[in-house]
Amino acid sequence: MPRKQPKNQLHLDYSVRGNRIVLHLGQVESRRVADQLFEGLVNGDWMIEPAGEVADISYAQDIVHQIGHKLPYPEGIKIAQLHHVDPQFKGFSAIYHQKGWVFVNAASDINERNYHIHLLTVSLGLQTIYASATSLAARSEQLIFEALLPFDEVESFFRTDISKIPDFLASDIASFFKVPFPMVLKRALALKIITDEQYRSFMTVNPATATKPRELFFSQDGSIDDLEAQLFSGE
Repeated sequence: MPRKQPKNQLHLDYSVRGNRIVLHLGQVESRRVADQLFEGLVNGDWMIEPAGEVADISYAQDIVHQIGHKLPYPEGIKIAQLHHVDPQFKGFSAIYHQKGWVFVNAASDINERNYHIHLLTVSLGLQTIYASATSLAARSEQLIFEALLPFDEVESFFRTDISKIPDFLASDIASFFKVPFPMVLKRALALKIITDEQYRSFMTVNPATATKPRELFFSQDGSIDDLEAQLFSGE
């Protein structure tokens, strides 16, 4: 029995253009590894399925629903978290056998991996609209920011008079949103929640887990003193 087309997907035939990478992540070395991996996959040098030692495989349908826009996604997008790949490899999205695929490094930081999976998934829904890789990446990031980093939640962690964020709090903020801390800062700057000076200062923070668990400040009802106690307490 044929599968029912999801409501937030538009029918699109990808067979015309065949196998191809849609969007690369990372710098030159990551892209080089991505090209080699995909070329080997297409040539039959290695197999992505069944899941196992090579990769963990899952479907991206929950992410598609979370993003919430009606985009021409390929049907049945799969996520492959690859094992035993070059540490510099970040990820890429691709059309393979007329299906959408997202490839990421299983060994990367969990927040970075989550962000990359979301970004690459939405790139598959936008790739027929944006021919330029730069434009595709920028628009994909914008949609991910809107979905994962809503204004009210981002604003609750920052104030214009804060000049310092401890490493442990940066780590907690990143974990709350499940994206790298620099992405939270980028979103906060774009929303004018923080200033350029704060952005430059906070970007020097190296998120690290505290030696002792601390309660994360995330309440509009909490006092300013409560927030300052966390921001400026001794390490």
